Order: sequence, then C-alpha cells, then structure tokens
Amino acid sequence: MSKIIFADSFNLTNEAEEDIKKLGQVFSLSLQEREKLVSESRDADIIIAEYALIDREIIENAEFLSGIVVYGVGVNHIDLTAASRKGIPVVNCKGGNAEGVAELAISLMLECLRKTGQSNAFVRSGKWKNADSASLPSWMNGRELKGKKLGILGAGAIGTRVGELGEAFGMRVIVSAGRKNTHSRFKWVPVEELLSDSDIVSVNLPLVPETEGLLSRERLALMKSGSLIIITSRGGIVDENALAEMLCSGHLSGAGIDVFREEPLPPDSPLLSAPNAVLTPHMGGSTLESVENISRIIAASCKLLIEGKKPPKTVNLEMLQYYGH
Repeated sequence: MSKIIFADSFNLTNEAEEDIKKLGQVFSLSLQEREKLVSESRDADIIIAEYALIDREIIENAEFLSGIVVYGVGVNHIDLTAASRKGIPVVNCKGGNAEGVAELAISLMLECLRKTGQSNAFVRSGKWKNADSASLPSWMNGRELKGKKLGILGAGAIGTRVGELGEAFGMRVIVSAGRKNTHSRFKWVPVEELLSDSDIVSVNLPLVPETEGLLSRERLALMKSGSLIIITSRGGIVDENALAEMLCSGHLSGAGIDVFREEPLPPDSPLLSAPNAVLTPHMGGSTLESVENISRIIAASCKLLIEGKKPPKTVNLEMLQYYGH
C-alpha cells in the first residue's frame, strides 16, 4: 500500500481526503514535527506540503518518493533541483486559489483607500457624534479606484485576474516581470517604469532566486509619492524595513500585506507600528471555493503520481528533462 504524508496542517474537502485515503495510508504531521517528517519520508510515496520544508535531506533519503504535491502555488519551500535530479515531479495547484487571492488584493486596495475597518471601529466606539458629513474626521476622506493606474508585478493566473478586476473598477492596467516581455491583454513595461508610473502596485510574483529582494529600498523609492502597494504572493520579495520607513515618512500612503518574510509576523516587525498598513494573516486562498478547487487538484494529482504519470500542474518539467527524466 502506498504511503502518503500530509507534511503540515491544511484544509481539504472530505471528498478529497477520502479519495486520497483510497490511494494509500495517510500520515498527518504538524509543521513543528520536522524530525518525524524526515524519518517518515524515507518510505513515503507522496508528500503533500503547504509550508513544510521539503529539502535535499528529505528528498535524498526518500527511497520510494514518486511525487511532491504543494498545497497552493508557491514552491519556494521545495528543493526543485534535488527533486528533479531524482526524477521526482513537483506539482502545485496553480489557478486553484487565483480568484480568492485576486479578490483579497482588491479588498486590500479598497481598505487602504476607504478605511472601512477603522470607520467601523469609529462607529462602535461611540465617536460618531454628528450626522453631518463635514464633521467626520479628515482621514475618512478616501479615494476611488476608478481612473487609477494599477501596476501588476507578476501577471500569471492571479496577477491577470487582479488586472481584470481592476479594469472592472475603471482602472488602467500595466504589467511587468515574468519570463516574457509581453502579455496577451495588458501593456508590459519594465519594472522600474511600472513602479514610477503606477498609483497602486500589486505584487503577485512567486518567491524564486530571481525575485527574492526584488523590491529593494532603491526600487521602492521609485514609487510615486502617495501611491499604494499590495502584497499577496510571498514574503521575501519586498524589503519590509524599507517599506515600513516609507509608510512612516508618508512617501507611500498605504500598504495591504497578506504575506511576510517571517510568518507569523514577529512582534518586533516594524510593519506592526507603520501607519496605514493593513495586515492580514496569509489568508488569500482561504475561501471555500479555493479549498474545493485545490482539494480536487491535489486528489487528482496524487492519483496520477501513484500511477506513475506526471500531473498537468507539474512545475519542474523542464528540470526533469534536463536531468534526463
């Protein structure tokens, strides 16, 4: 019987979980059980991981591993080179949470511009004493999305959907980054031009060596005075210290951030005290619909891997070919 490891805790539909259990024996671990993950992986056929580090140690010691499945899209916690050398497909759930993450990006934009959360607290605290709109605090004078230029860094499935939603609000969309200097729908421009020309920048890049630290202090300084940045992909792409400083100085008027270099966010993070920063706990894909989509992809991918096939969403196909697999 095949052995399938859930390397950390994640949400699956009951149907998908039952389908996976039909394929083999399931071992469920927590993110904190690193030593147990190393030992249990030695005779595992499939490892499913959301955040758990599947590194060279695990991959090289796994004698029967036929595939690694990522819950979600980002594969920065998987050693793709080690997996590819051994002929192990690495599969993600690209597109499964695209709508959820894209809608969160838009909601963070709206929150930064309209401050609905602060306004809710204002009403509940009893500070609303006068019904005249002119008596409201000046911070409630928000801005609209319509007419703003939206720059998208990383226009894959999620970034493209952010652009589509932005267009529905009447925004003008430009894109940058990625393997190709073109996009089928939106105008492509270099990264520096996008940063300096956008009213709102949405970061939708994967965390890979080429993108780590991409938005350095110098690049963030290129952004328009009073512009916004929205980050819903992976931490480590943006210099968080520089971002906090630019929020404090007023160079940037707001930031909506769902992902961080260190998660959970440490109590000494400067972002916690930065003004006009809306922080959410990596919840972009946490919708019922995203869970259903991802669950179907994972169950189907596991079945194909057990059958010795490469699932459609295998991310290391080129590397597997390079190493002769």
